[in-house]
Amino acid sequence: MDTDRYWNPILETLPRDRLEKLQLRRFREAMAWAMDHSPLYARMYREAGVHPEHIVTLDDVRRVPLVSKEDLRLAQQDKQPFPYGDVLGVPPDEVSVMHQTAGTTGKPLYVPDTYESWQELAEMWCYILYGMGFRRRDRIFMPFGYGIYIAYWMGHYAAEKLGCEVVPGGSMDARARISKIAEIRATGLMNTPTYGLRLAEVAREMGIDPVRDLPVRKMLCAGEPMPEPTRVELERQWGADVYDHIGAAEAGAWAAMCTEKHGLHVLEPFYLLEVLDLETLSQPVAPGEKGIAVITAFGRRSIPCIRYNLKDVVTLSQRDCPCGRTSRLIETPRGRADHLTKISGALFNPVAVEETIRGGFPEIAEFETVADRPANQDELLVKIEVKSPPGQSSDGTARRLAEGLKLKTGLTFRVEVVPAQTLPRYELKAARFKDIRRHA
Repeated sequence: MDTDRYWNPILETLPRDRLEKLQLRRFREAMAWAMDHSPLYARMYREAGVHPEHIVTLDDVRRVPLVSKEDLRLAQQDKQPFPYGDVLGVPPDEVSVMHQTAGTTGKPLYVPDTYESWQELAEMWCYILYGMGFRRRDRIFMPFGYGIYIAYWMGHYAAEKLGCEVVPGGSMDARARISKIAEIRATGLMNTPTYGLRLAEVAREMGIDPVRDLPVRKMLCAGEPMPEPTRVELERQWGADVYDHIGAAEAGAWAAMCTEKHGLHVLEPFYLLEVLDLETLSQPVAPGEKGIAVITAFGRRSIPCIRYNLKDVVTLSQRDCPCGRTSRLIETPRGRADHLTKISGALFNPVAVEETIRGGFPEIAEFETVADRPANQDELLVKIEVKSPPGQSSDGTARRLAEGLKLKTGLTFRVEVVPAQTLPRYELKAARFKDIRRHA
């Protein structure tokens, strides 16, 4: 066994039977802790009539109620201790750091951590970074300010624990960040997929070829869905290995790619992942079928996260990874269930637009999708910026994109070419889908 490819060779190659026994024990412990220390969970489990001793097998886990972000929000709203309310699972004076969710789907959720829980999150991120090939020799540039959002703080602390050199890049504009990457010869980046593409665009505007002129060789992306065509496009534009990961502020980082890039490994020593049917969230789906990710974070005592409905649409892989890790794989996440919407009666996933554009239209620099309802009929508009040579029409690109989207989704799109630099650029989570039908 090549132990150098694992941060923890024992846990990462644990036989499945032993891994599942570990998960069962840790699930029961997490449930017992939440029941004893968090008023929210104590109330839920009492009303459901469930107790840790009822969980004898992993199948019994489905007897435990699901928890949603809205449940956690309501448990924090106007409750003591402020601002964590009935969610909090530790004494308030043990909380050493606070973060919050992005608030893209409602009021932000406040996420407390103790010193111990924060160290465990950093340890889990070490599994992620090491599995992607980051090592002590790497100098990692973080090209934005993290603020109160958790993901890149965890990546920062884990990179330090790994022995990497970390260079924060907040309080700079994109051009200054490109100059700094070149100046310090950074070998790694952590950013959203959108901002990775934006930095490459700015570099070219500066006359810098990221592949030829910048030493970046590894990039970790987080913060928003990254379809495989987008990941491949980032690799093409940077000449670097680009890796995906998935996590949530309330649960932590729970799955990530390794150097094989055959999907994302679930960090199963630390999490129990269930992939449940899209309609009822009551039954597990088979590998290869889409479902909703429900996660239990064994170590989240300050904010217990047990059978938490992430609303991420994922698919369990049907294959094993050649890297030798025994944890299950998921395919590239397909966005969120609460981002799916019906257009003229058909279910539409905005990620399909990005998959189509990044997979076959390198001349499109930026895009935005708008759902509208003129004359009481749903309509989809895609605005695109096209990098056409001077004097060359972009009509062909617009026509081919409309045809490609029709084949991909079964829906009709109107495509509008807009002038360069018209559409917004994003550093953190991109908001490329606008549904203005409710305002029509």
